[in-house]
Amino acid sequence: MASILTQDSFTSTGAGKYINIPTSADYFKTTNYTQMNLQGSVCVGGEWFKDVTAQNDGIRWSKAGSNVIEMDRFSTAVASGGFSYYEAPPAPTAALTGTTITQAAPAVCSVANTYSNGDTVRIYGTLGMLQIAGMPFTISNVSATDFELQGLDSAAFAAAGTAFQVRKIDPNYGVSPQYYYPTKITQASQGVVTTSQAHDYVVGQLLKMSVPEAYGMSELDQLTVQVVAVGAYTFTISANTSGFSAFALPASTVSPNIEFATVGPVGQRTQYDPLTDVQTGYNFTNVPFRFNDFSPRMFLAGGANSPAGANGDVIVYQTYKMT
Repeated sequence: MASILTQDSFTSTGAGKYINIPTSADYFKTTNYTQMNLQGSVCVGGEWFKDVTAQNDGIRWSKAGSNVIEMDRFSTAVASGGFSYYEAPPAPTAALTGTTITQAAPAVCSVANTYSNGDTVRIYGTLGMLQIAGMPFTISNVSATDFELQGLDSAAFAAAGTAFQVRKIDPNYGVSPQYYYPTKITQASQGVVTTSQAHDYVVGQLLKMSVPEAYGMSELDQLTVQVVAVGAYTFTISANTSGFSAFALPASTVSPNIEFATVGPVGQRTQYDPLTDVQTGYNFTNVPFRFNDFSPRMFLAGGANSPAGANGDVIVYQTYKMT
């Protein structure tokens, strides 16, 4: 027999997804609710078994262009990734040496790798593009030879990066919600901030901006702002930045002597409706601050052939304890 310990769902962004699961869980299952009744060569379900399933693997249930269901393993399927289970914070992986970082939106890093969409990496030891050396990034559109940095528009940089090193790191910090690194801030009636990582901020959250003078937009430095809208790598703030000086990452030549711009949570603000006695404007399941004592977590690789699904897919998951 099996008992369900937890059950929930999320809407995929096409990237990988981390899910905290109970320590006692020994079976994990996903269902792609969106694709289940559609035709197409996609993953519609996955299964993970503790102490049996290897990292980045698992049982894959998929369609083959019709309503016929086939079963194989993620490790043997083309263009797929599976389940990766962590009982302790994963150590940074071995360093890889890359060859180029393009001047593009988004920037593309060329390096032979086995990373997955949604992984967090730290890029360092760059030749050129010193303004991003040491910064963490969420990666996407991963292939065996390169990946994209959706949170970095490097088109205006003076030159491309000609070499770099990179390691995959744990995306979670000791305190959640965590701080992030802005790579772009627009001049608008409500400024839009882009971060190097896919963030977990929510509408109603209060943030403290730290913008060193070399980045421009010094008017925003040390201001507390409220999040009024969110995207995967962006969030819109309550501050009117239209009259502020322009924000830009500093030149590579001066970057080694400058701290990164950062943004961190300082609290929350809600809107109360006395007629309905309801507070809105904040996700109350994510109230800062929480000390993130490590709990086991499952990483679901992203993509149409993987358990986290493609962008827009609704994924239902359950964790079980076998008895």
